[in-house]
Amino acid sequence: MFSFETQIAELAEQTGHWTKTEALSLLTTPPDPSCGDWSLPCFTLAKKLRKAPKTIAEELAAKFAAPQGFEKTEALNGYWNFYADKKTMIETVLGGIKEKGLKFGFAQPKNKTVVIDYSSPNIGKELAFHHLRSTMLGNCLAKIHKANGYRVERVNHLGDWGTQFGKLIVVYLRENLPTDEQTLSGLTVKELNKLYASFSKISKEEPELESQARDAFAKLEKGDEFYRRLWAAFKEATLKELVRIYKIMGVDFDHYTGESFFEDKIPAVVEELEKKNLLVNSQERDVVLLEELDLPPCLIKKSDGSTLYATRDLAAALYRKKEFDFDKCLYVVDNGQALHFKQVFAVLGKMGYEWSKDCEHIPFGLILHKTEEGKWEKGKTRAGTASLLRDVIEAASAKILDVINEKNPELESKEEIATKIGTGAIVFNDLKNRRLMDVKFDWDAALSFEGATGPYVQNAHVRLCSILRKSGKSTFELAFKSEELSGQSSYDLIKALSRKGEKINAACENREPYILAQYSLELAEAAHRFIHNNRVLGSPEEDSRLFLVYCTQQALESVLDLLGIAPIREM
Repeated sequence: MFSFETQIAELAEQTGHWTKTEALSLLTTPPDPSCGDWSLPCFTLAKKLRKAPKTIAEELAAKFAAPQGFEKTEALNGYWNFYADKKTMIETVLGGIKEKGLKFGFAQPKNKTVVIDYSSPNIGKELAFHHLRSTMLGNCLAKIHKANGYRVERVNHLGDWGTQFGKLIVVYLRENLPTDEQTLSGLTVKELNKLYASFSKISKEEPELESQARDAFAKLEKGDEFYRRLWAAFKEATLKELVRIYKIMGVDFDHYTGESFFEDKIPAVVEELEKKNLLVNSQERDVVLLEELDLPPCLIKKSDGSTLYATRDLAAALYRKKEFDFDKCLYVVDNGQALHFKQVFAVLGKMGYEWSKDCEHIPFGLILHKTEEGKWEKGKTRAGTASLLRDVIEAASAKILDVINEKNPELESKEEIATKIGTGAIVFNDLKNRRLMDVKFDWDAALSFEGATGPYVQNAHVRLCSILRKSGKSTFELAFKSEELSGQSSYDLIKALSRKGEKINAACENREPYILAQYSLELAEAAHRFIHNNRVLGSPEEDSRLFLVYCTQQALESVLDLLGIAPIREM
């Protein structure tokens, strides 16, 4: 399909100053429409060419003719500005959406595979509010990579192994809870959550419990049948609740391969490290030294023989490369684990695996909630101070339902719609921020139907659907005349639609869902302006304007879906 951005990038490459990739990454949209549809800044060339950016832009505009599909180019204050031919723009964009529908802007298959590891909560705990970030950032990254032409393997690397299970076992037995099959099969994650908090409290007064927990996990790892039965019950209870919450949030995975999945694969990893003379005994622990990389030693086995996160992540990486032959393996895990992943990737490199450079940690900041003392902080599940994600979803949905009951009490399926709006508000409040930022969750700001919020974007989609529904016309009947869509608000909306592919690509390659969330706001704002400035139904240009409404609805539905937000049709 014809691409305006590609035309500019190819021309930029002809100048000898940029590659196509560099030009595409530099392209911007002028804030003032009179300055063109796209701008290529020349400031990065100043040092290389020893000229002022203003001079460089003027020379380029004078020397090179406008590319296909463009009316002209001009230089202005160090920018090389490109003016699209309006007729070509309108026909290309709307014709493209007519042909591709929801998939307009999606890339051709790349024959490349990306494994994305996200959410990955610990078994035995409920999803806390801070789990939202990994879950929804990863969900969005999976969707946009697929839209950008990649094969995607979505992995939930459950924390279902480790000392935390020793803690659960110790406190479960300490409280003399029943261990018969009927009781274990009826366990809930809510009960397990309380046990975590109980262990945290008791161990402060009885520090020896920590040692007992380590011993219990060592027995579990060595195959103790009774402990394995308890562990399996804890895992099953947690998975039931996880799947329920994921379904509400529209999140899915191709693989639930928790840490325990790699238990039988770890001995081979340890053996390989030994054969390659990488394993060193230090303070009764087996480690891989990484001092040449200015990193602390990577712990492989503890003194009691039990394994650690790093051991299991090494086994997971080796398995994923063998199973999926990935081109990239992305780990969507908070910034606090940066050192851990540097060590794991470094060990893979020392083992001789060139593909270790294709493993990438996607860090992110914290999601914060306000304490009763007015402080913003991340809650701690073990201490029982974390806001639970299910509680936040339920509270948000209840608040939205109150609004619906006030504004549109006769709405069908209003409880379901309220849940979709409430969940969308929570998700959008997260994704609209840059990934590395800490995110403060404020109820009133997130749930507002005005401003940079999920409900605002969903409302724009609802308005578009309402107009199409009221028209009574099938979209197959509609056609458009470019001359009937040349008004400024119509053209601004079409220009916004044209950027869909560019935004998907940028969000994908930069691992930044924020780019797509901001684009959804741009689309919603342009749609609201168009509807406000142009009568659609009953106007002489009805069919053309209806077709633009349809194209915008398709684009907004697609972008909302890529963000992991339900594109509702009524509210």
